[in-house]
Amino acid sequence: MRPECITAVTKAIGRALNAAEIKGIEDRISRHMRQNAIKDPNGALSMSPEQRLNEAATSAAKELVYEAQKKKQRVAQTILAHDRIQRHLEQFPDMFDGLDRMIAFHADGKANTLSVESRARAIERDALRQMLDTLEATNPKFFGLLENPEGVQMLVKELHGQKTGDVDAAQGAKVFHEIAARLRERFNRSGGDVGQLDDWGMPHHHSQAQVAKAGRQQWATDVLPLLDRKRYVNEDGTRMTDAEVGDFLGHAWASIATGGVNKLEPGRGGMGSGMRANRGNESRQVHFKDGEAYIQYQQKYGERSLYEVLTGHIAGVSKDIALVETFGPNPDLAYSLFRDRAVKEQTLADPTKVGRLQKRAISSENLYNYVAGRTQPVASARLAETFDTLRSWMTASRLGSAVITSFSDDATMYLSAHVNKLPAMRLFANELAALNPANRMEKRMAMRAGLAMNTLLSSLNRFGADTFTSDAPGFLSALSNTSTKLAGATLRASGLNALTEARKRAYGVTFMHALGAVTKEHKALSALDAADHRILLSKGITETDFTVWKRASLEDWGGGNDAMLTPDAIYRIPDAKLADLGNPQKLREDAATRLLGVVLEETDVAVIEPGAKERAMMMSGLQRGTWKGELTRSFFLFKSFPIAMMTRHIQRGWSMPTGTGRAAYIASLIASTTVMGAVSLQINEMLSGRDPRDITDPRFGVAAMLKGGSLGLYGDFLFSESSRYGQSPFAAALGPVAGLAEDVLKLTQGNLMEAAEGKDTHAGAEAVRFVKSNTPGANLWYSKAALDHLLFHQLQEYFSPGYLRKMRRRSEKEFGQKYWWEPGEVVPDRAPDMAAMAGETA
Repeated sequence: MRPECITAVTKAIGRALNAAEIKGIEDRISRHMRQNAIKDPNGALSMSPEQRLNEAATSAAKELVYEAQKKKQRVAQTILAHDRIQRHLEQFPDMFDGLDRMIAFHADGKANTLSVESRARAIERDALRQMLDTLEATNPKFFGLLENPEGVQMLVKELHGQKTGDVDAAQGAKVFHEIAARLRERFNRSGGDVGQLDDWGMPHHHSQAQVAKAGRQQWATDVLPLLDRKRYVNEDGTRMTDAEVGDFLGHAWASIATGGVNKLEPGRGGMGSGMRANRGNESRQVHFKDGEAYIQYQQKYGERSLYEVLTGHIAGVSKDIALVETFGPNPDLAYSLFRDRAVKEQTLADPTKVGRLQKRAISSENLYNYVAGRTQPVASARLAETFDTLRSWMTASRLGSAVITSFSDDATMYLSAHVNKLPAMRLFANELAALNPANRMEKRMAMRAGLAMNTLLSSLNRFGADTFTSDAPGFLSALSNTSTKLAGATLRASGLNALTEARKRAYGVTFMHALGAVTKEHKALSALDAADHRILLSKGITETDFTVWKRASLEDWGGGNDAMLTPDAIYRIPDAKLADLGNPQKLREDAATRLLGVVLEETDVAVIEPGAKERAMMMSGLQRGTWKGELTRSFFLFKSFPIAMMTRHIQRGWSMPTGTGRAAYIASLIASTTVMGAVSLQINEMLSGRDPRDITDPRFGVAAMLKGGSLGLYGDFLFSESSRYGQSPFAAALGPVAGLAEDVLKLTQGNLMEAAEGKDTHAGAEAVRFVKSNTPGANLWYSKAALDHLLFHQLQEYFSPGYLRKMRRRSEKEFGQKYWWEPGEVVPDRAPDMAAMAGETA
């Protein structure tokens, strides 16, 4: 900065400038000169240097005024957030308990707030349900099993402002831009500072590994011809030369290849320690000239599908909004403040608990980091991909009959309905409607309301993978992708995804109808009966939220669902009807977020789905790509259901306000899930060719209780053929990956040792069983019996004569069961003996 400029600024502010301030002013003015030149390059070229400087100084001054106003806004919002957090924590004897409930959903009905986890999910689903036009713009064919790369390319071009003539792609791009803009505005109202770039089309994604592997020079060479060179100008309006742009790309490469580590200042705090409200306010620096250029870049340096990029952007912004709305503009700092305060105050109250409190603080921080998305980098991509492949392969080969196990979902669903005072017959009717595959309107209306979108998103993420990712993934990456697709295909083919989503839709629709009825029947939130609506009143709903709900015009979906309180019903409330309550837009957003948060929370309790609390218990603090992290993840494979059963239903039952209520809830839970577990066990037995088990055998009751209420999908593994015949309890307890390792050891070393001792090894039959147990799709419930008798039994008997006879004897001796479809027989000679259930045999 010139001396006269420094003097002028010093006089204006009344004190001398230090070197850092001088450098900051220079950088700011220089940035504004370039930005002004980008907006009007001809105008910049026609100006004198003094004119360009004055114009830049003027726009920089306006920016400084805006920043001062934003700073005041943030200070006020921080004070309000701290006051709100303090009042919430005062309700709990244990401050950590209160903090954790602000972070993640707890099902025991004591939270009195909408957690960051639930708020983020509600905001995300509210955006995604409005983005269905974008999600459907690529027109998936054959029920989503085939890809439409032409549609993907047209959507990307439309997102970048190129007219393709495709109406669906144009509408999809328009809706996505509208949704992204609304989320940006909501973030900024909460203290964020994200401007709108003129040429922003869609979020950019870079594969850090691919960029790093290419190297600085190769990456810059590949990217240079794809850039919009109009965006790269000097302060005087002239365009940068190739060398100047190449120098900039070298700096960009360092940021992308290192994941931002190049910007880390030692001693100034770790990565991610900046203000969350500032996230996204940096100008994007890599500007592609059009959609085709972006697609070319993705094909070389991408690793996510189009939908992963789009929905990932929505999820990330939603999480940031939830954090700043809950903890203020700097949520990381606010959380740390109250965490440290909890340690200090509770340690002073009882110094003997200092060790336990320090451990509690670590656990709470792990939960916060998990919900905030602050994960550790992958230590070894090769090790992580190897275990990812194994776990996905286990899912594909072991859960083909998981849909039978999911019968216990009906037990928890109707128990949750009873607790929330939902009409059982209405729920039953909605479940039948959701299970009707021809009722496409029911599914679409539910998704338009933000309900049960998991399967849609997971299936759509397959689209654009070939068009939008690197052409030459490594062998391990390709195998990992294949195993992931096989796992997803198995769960879809088994019907588990469809059945689970149908139940979730039915419960969500019933809940929204019940909430609509509640708003019609009660004048205010305070008029609700505290006992009848205990769970609803624990969600932190305010009188204002309830008033907004009451002013919505309820929807009639037919089939008896004539009082539906939906997000669209809330957004249709005119401004004039809400003006007396405050900012209409904010009121509608808050009320819709609260509605979806409540419904989604209770839906995941009814049809159990693990949340952040459960996943943090299993995974927090573990780094992917380490032996400890991958082995722990493998241990917990299929165990998330029993953990969620404990943290959701057992804790909810134990938190009932009376002893009678606790006993009734737990007894109902155990009884209903055990009955459904028994049904699942018997169906699995008959599908495997065996007669039903004797229900008078005490072992059957224990197995039914574990399968129906305590083990869930893990029970599919424990009660599978491979575990029933030959796998040790220790290996079974450690999980499928440990069981696989034991099977390999027995097949190799075990058979060699038996052969050395002169024993009959049956190595051939065991090898066939091993292949069958680890073949994706071989365990599908509707085809496994036919595959067993037509193929696998024949192979086992061929390689090990007498093996099937031994298998029949063992089943009768150890489990008291006979086969209605004899092993090795192509067709059965009788029907299942139903009398066997009472201990009688034909």
